[in-house]
Amino acid sequence: MRTVFIVLMILLALAVAAVAMINQEIVMVNYIFGQVELPLIAVILGSALAGVLIMVLFYIYRSIHNYVKSGSERALKKELQQRIKYLESENKKLEEEVARLQKERDIAAEKARKELEDEKNKLEEELNKQRKEREEAAAREQAELEAEKEKLEEELRKQQQ
Repeated sequence: MRTVFIVLMILLALAVAAVAMINQEIVMVNYIFGQVELPLIAVILGSALAGVLIMVLFYIYRSIHNYVKSGSERALKKELQQRIKYLESENKKLEEEVARLQKERDIAAEKARKELEDEKNKLEEELNKQRKEREEAAAREQAELEAEKEKLEEELRKQQQ
């Protein structure tokens, strides 16, 4: 793109020079402070050079402006890079903290599960013990009832005899 621009500028300069060479007459140029007679070629080339000079000054201004702007952008970029580093380190710390807390949670959950399992086993043992006691009590009661039934049957036999 830049090469195309340079080629176009050279062609434009050649065209201006060709037009200037064709116009050799003397013309009157009026200034604010007076007037002067100059060849038309000098007026054309002077105008073209004045345009070039204005464009060069504009380019210099734009270059300085861009340099100052890029300087502030570089400073902002540097600040943002530092901020990114800081945030990445904070993120890493937080990820480590999350991992630590998750590990603690897993350990606490395992401990609670074990405690609940122990409590469940104790309750099952207590329940089995109570069942045995009820079964034994029921067996004793049944035995007592059987013994009393036999006594009553024996008394009944005695009374029937």
